[in-house]
Amino acid sequence: MARPRKQDALDIPRLAVEQSLRLLASRPEPELTLQEVADAIGCRPPALYNHFRNKEALLRAVREAGFRQLRRDKLARLAELPDPLERLRQGGYAYLAFAREFPALYRLLFLPSVVDGVEPDPFASEHARGSLDLLAATLEACQQAGYLPGGDARAYAATFWATVHGAALLHLQQRRSGLIGAYADPNIAVDCVMTLVAGTRTMTAPRRGRTTRQMP
Repeated sequence: MARPRKQDALDIPRLAVEQSLRLLASRPEPELTLQEVADAIGCRPPALYNHFRNKEALLRAVREAGFRQLRRDKLARLAELPDPLERLRQGGYAYLAFAREFPALYRLLFLPSVVDGVEPDPFASEHARGSLDLLAATLEACQQAGYLPGGDARAYAATFWATVHGAALLHLQQRRSGLIGAYADPNIAVDCVMTLVAGTRTMTAPRRGRTTRQMP
């Protein structure tokens, strides 16, 4: 009876995604080979083909994992924040921190044209739509507190994302070129938008605590 091979005991799909994320974390571009992923796992490249048709199929799985990671990072940062305006600000910061820390993965998520065979619309992904839904829900909470009255929260969400996404791209491009410009700190873009949002408030939030009974 043939002895089982070491790679047969490995959870290759899970490890392939995990190791791809690790490899991309140290790179400026979403470039991988199946050979280096196999080496990182400790298997041979043909074992990867049993689970991923080609490199593009692996990158699609990595992209989905990246969207899940981005959403987890944002939720962790927002968990203890009751104020919707501060949740909006910190969500923007979390998004930009992700882009700065994982530039190659960020490009794979939001500039998928860099990889053949990857869906060009980032929000075609269920997990990407989940992040946009989270942003829209935060903006709806801001509206309930009196900010941005009378507008469509999803339209505001798309505009907010486009602004922060643009700041992330400008920062990454400057970092690649060695230039230091207006987006050396992309958080400034979030702060500017938050100043505009704060100026739209049209009502005073209800006070909390015990009310004083008036005398007849």
